[in-house]
Amino acid sequence: MTYSQDAYERIRALIQDAALNDARWTAADRMIGEVNGTRGSALGLAEGQSPADASILLARICLEGERREDWERRYFDNYFPEDERIPRWARLEHGSLTPAADLYTDEERKTSPAYNEALAEMRAQNGLYLRMDGPAGLHIGWLICDSSERGGWSSDQVRLIQRLRPHVRQLAIMRHALAEAEVTGPSTTELLTSRRYGVIHLDRRRRIMMANDRAEEILREGDGLTDFDGFLGTRTAADHAELSRLLARALPPFGERGSAGSMRVARSSSDTPLALHVTPVGDEYPHFRTRRIGAVVLVADPSGPARVDPARVAALLDLTPAEGQLAVALATGRTLRDIALATGRTEETVRWHLKQIFRKQGVSRQVDLVRRVLSLDGFADPPD
Repeated sequence: MTYSQDAYERIRALIQDAALNDARWTAADRMIGEVNGTRGSALGLAEGQSPADASILLARICLEGERREDWERRYFDNYFPEDERIPRWARLEHGSLTPAADLYTDEERKTSPAYNEALAEMRAQNGLYLRMDGPAGLHIGWLICDSSERGGWSSDQVRLIQRLRPHVRQLAIMRHALAEAEVTGPSTTELLTSRRYGVIHLDRRRRIMMANDRAEEILREGDGLTDFDGFLGTRTAADHAELSRLLARALPPFGERGSAGSMRVARSSSDTPLALHVTPVGDEYPHFRTRRIGAVVLVADPSGPARVDPARVAALLDLTPAEGQLAVALATGRTLRDIALATGRTEETVRWHLKQIFRKQGVSRQVDLVRRVLSLDGFADPPD
């Protein structure tokens, strides 16, 4: 099996478009399968080292060119809690590509329901697992289903997967960031109305075209990101050099396809840096209202003030005061590790409290809890 540079570029373009429009991931996965001779894949982003302490923040299973939400529910309900490979996968090195079967022992390959049922039905027992590090201790996993090539995986197939690795990683990071900002659709209007994240539109010359209220507030403060005569800048020279490299990749000369990327931006007022994600915008997609937009910049401030009162959250969701504080901290972008350090607790204790909140709310994912907390913004004070 061989693939052309043109095929690689078309796949890369679809993956990049999927960062801002989730529906495009199915098209990207379908084309990867056509070019690389595979049935589909499973893409996930998680926090935690094992099924017992993991929070699943993103999950996408695509088979035969279609997203299978039924498979996603089935796997996490029936197989994930006992899947033996998860702790081993989480300990793999960043960028390592591992045969799925190697994550199970000889005995487990005979007895494991996850291996003998879930992976067998997906035709992924001879698939490949790619693990990638995400920001703030997150893990990104991409399971590619079995190769249709005689004799198994060819060097060209493996090479294509490795070339796509940074683009798939950035896609997972961006989709998670948008989910936390409660941006679900691909329209510029929805992006700009986000209250939790700063959103900036750049033209192809890297000039600031438009910014939402949160982004304008961050730029006015000038502590981290700045508006320097209409261009996006940073407080420190080192960050400015990194931002210049990031924007050069995202906004190359006309006719070339840009690449998405992320960075941290240091501030003098906080030990917590701003998180910045840059995603190029393809002119060919009409869901952006102007053809002049070159890139969308998403800015997250993990140390920003909570927009929802913890006491109100606790009262409305029937939580203890400590659980209300934890829920709001997660909704403002703090990681469990950050919360543990700030409160003087162990990370295991914080995870235990999070599980109690999950049980009370009937949810199993951190992103679902965050959405529920943010949905309370603007509610009247709870009745006595």
